[in-house]
Amino acid sequence: MLTVKLDTSKMTKWAEELSARGLRNALRRAVDQSARQARKQTIQAIADDIGVSKAKIRAATPKVVTTKAGDLAARWTVTKMRIGIRNVAGAKITMGQGLVARTHRLGGGGSASLRVKRAFAVTKNGNEFVAYRTGSKRFPIKTIYAEHPGTALGQEGAPPQTKWKDVANRELNTRLSVEIGKQLVAEGLGPHTPDTAGD
Repeated sequence: MLTVKLDTSKMTKWAEELSARGLRNALRRAVDQSARQARKQTIQAIADDIGVSKAKIRAATPKVVTTKAGDLAARWTVTKMRIGIRNVAGAKITMGQGLVARTHRLGGGGSASLRVKRAFAVTKNGNEFVAYRTGSKRFPIKTIYAEHPGTALGQEGAPPQTKWKDVANRELNTRLSVEIGKQLVAEGLGPHTPDTAGD
């Protein structure tokens, strides 16, 4: 579970001025908007780290589960997803060299440069994937996959996770003040703009 830091120095004052429901609704709007924006930017970071388009990881990056009246947490779960290494930008297979590919592009990692000399392309049911033999015989073979989206986000200190935390922190601290301001106005407690329609 990823958490964000929130400046709560004004929270007591807001709680005294706003109705309990109004404060809760303002918090929910700020949290939901911040999580959606963080998701949007983090998806790009995950795709860049793996070396694929955002469309390739769409199934692994569902929408944010927004807050509820009794739960002010917005949740976003990125799942594991098998992405054939051939989908990674720059991956290639050549005679004598096997597979040459690269993943963990933004921050390095255990397989930043991937070379599998015994790799070869396999076509099955119209789909092509890259595999290698696990022994000296023709079978069994093992498919080579790229980094999982869930792994990209789950690595502590890695660029996708850093992006999520940075954007979520920035957006929440900015949007909270905006939403509280809107709620103050809605409850007649905010800055009053004189009605000049009849002038």
